[in-house]
Amino acid sequence: MATILVLGGGYAGMRAVKFLQREVPSEHEIILVDKSGTHTEKTNLHEVAAGTIAPEKITYEINDIIGSRVNFIRDTVTNVDVDQKQVTLADHEPITYDYLVLALGFQSETFGLKGAEENALPMDDLATSEAVYQHIEKTIKGYNQTQDPNDLTIAVCGAGFTGIELLGELTQSLPKLQTKYNTPAIKLVCLERMTSILPMFDKSLGDYAMQFLAKHNVEMKLGSSITEITPNSVMYTDGNDQEHEVKANTIVWTVGVSGSHVIADSGFEQRRNRVVVNDDLTLKDHPEVYIIGDVSAVMDPESNRPYPTTAQIALAAGTQAAKNIGLQLRGRATQKFVYKSSGTVASLSDRDGIGEIGSSNRKVKGYVASALKKIITDRSLFESAHLSTVFAKGRFDLYH
Repeated sequence: MATILVLGGGYAGMRAVKFLQREVPSEHEIILVDKSGTHTEKTNLHEVAAGTIAPEKITYEINDIIGSRVNFIRDTVTNVDVDQKQVTLADHEPITYDYLVLALGFQSETFGLKGAEENALPMDDLATSEAVYQHIEKTIKGYNQTQDPNDLTIAVCGAGFTGIELLGELTQSLPKLQTKYNTPAIKLVCLERMTSILPMFDKSLGDYAMQFLAKHNVEMKLGSSITEITPNSVMYTDGNDQEHEVKANTIVWTVGVSGSHVIADSGFEQRRNRVVVNDDLTLKDHPEVYIIGDVSAVMDPESNRPYPTTAQIALAAGTQAAKNIGLQLRGRATQKFVYKSSGTVASLSDRDGIGEIGSSNRKVKGYVASALKKIITDRSLFESAHLSTVFAKGRFDLYH
């Protein structure tokens, strides 16, 4: 009997578990370890951070999905020893495996910027995203007592995918908070080092997003290199190396992410906690170890660069890793992981967005893009869980 150990209950890990139960004969043991016990649709964390959706709408309990065949352990992974085929946990005995699927997800990356870790709010997971909205509401509510104008300024650091989606959602939720607490207008500022946004999209779509944000009075400070975060301000230099300051009592950090720190802590050869894998998703010299999701660097054979880490590729890799383990258990050769993106969509609010879909990268924007985003969310729920999960948690309000 073989022991197959999956680390992480995110997109990649849950998809792997789902397919392992199909691909692996019943005499073999499947173990899943996750630190929270709850799967979160992390592509929707910006909605929780903006207060436009309830946290339970983007989560499901892992034990409700995996079934009786999988042994679920709720614990934190502290070390992975691929030479000894052993994983160390914080509160349980070490686990020895025959096959390992390493899918530990991402963490916020501050790049060592002074004050960022102490003074900015990250969006790593459900808890930190909830904390962002709680801080925003508490600060705006407190304005009537403090009369501090900085209580009504929110600074978002970073205009990448997460930052732009968060800004879009905030344009919808902040007016409601302004009305609820009877405050003056709330100021929304974004600082970004690059001179343009969303480089993964055609420029026309990036321009559309900029127009949307301008229409909703978001102040975009592009070409701004952040130098320090203090408790109540963001320090930055402009393109002329002139120093400036944005005062704000809410500072949200969306500049970048890296893979789980467990990767570096365990001594893997890595860059930003991502490990380059073989074309079948296995670790070099360890055909029994699969590394997928945000901790994996899967090389695009055309560009010879790693594919971007997305939920879409994580789900696909989870499927392939499970199929390959099934092949290995039957004494057959593994198959290469072949990935073709079906497109990318970014929401700008519940009713607006931008996207490129299909092999031809057909451009979509406005309501059509926002509807596609909801469809993608439903598809993700189906791929990582079950159809019943889609009915319970899905987005069926496309026309409401």
